[in-house]
Amino acid sequence: MMVILNSFQSEWIKRKHSSASWLTIFGALFIPAIVLIRRMLETEKLIGSNSSGKIWNMLYSQCWNYMSIFVLPIGIILTASLIAQIEYRNNCWKQVHTTPQSFTVLFFAKFGIAIALLIEFFLLFNIGIILTGILPALLFADVPFPKQDFPYQAFLIGNAKFFLYCLPILSLQYLLSIHIRNFMVPIGIGLAMVIASLIAVSWKYGFLLPYTYCSMQFLIHDNRIDPNVNIYGWSLGYFVLFTILNYILYIKQKSRG
Repeated sequence: MMVILNSFQSEWIKRKHSSASWLTIFGALFIPAIVLIRRMLETEKLIGSNSSGKIWNMLYSQCWNYMSIFVLPIGIILTASLIAQIEYRNNCWKQVHTTPQSFTVLFFAKFGIAIALLIEFFLLFNIGIILTGILPALLFADVPFPKQDFPYQAFLIGNAKFFLYCLPILSLQYLLSIHIRNFMVPIGIGLAMVIASLIAVSWKYGFLLPYTYCSMQFLIHDNRIDPNVNIYGWSLGYFVLFTILNYILYIKQKSRG
């Protein structure tokens, strides 16, 4: 256990030399910032919206609707690619593989960094949502603080669903990124999959494409998605499949450069 923790700590330090951390922060706060600016430009609506009994539900829906369809998948694609490029860019894979730690430890330490950045993204994004609700009240004297009690349980459940939907995307992009040296190829494949998901999301077999799951969350309730499709099961299944496949390819690869 200590070996894994030490390896994770080492990878966490190395990630500071990439753009992954800044991308996580910027990506998480991008949509809340836009929603906040729009709210503050419509000052005549602020009093009514903050007094609403569903203000947090409204902000949650607005922010996640914009985030889940495009920004979140793109952020995951870029972050997963940047983590792998830390070694490719500096030609350090051979050096890393000569350190006194197993390939299994190295694989899961790097994958753990990707998951940790995704968790950081979710935390910052939810902080951003909260700030969109309370900052107008701090900046404008006549705007009240949100009247609705903060729905902790609903937020946790909703975030847990989106986190699960993200895992197969993260796992597949991590697979592509550590096995393809060219930085643009995994990104290009990921972008193509995102575009394909926008087309396939309302198709009856769209659930076969894991990039559609985040968007599907908003379509289930208006009968455009078959409610009998177990998106949670498909997400978890794809995540396990891609992770196992990636691990096997990583352990058995002949070239360690």
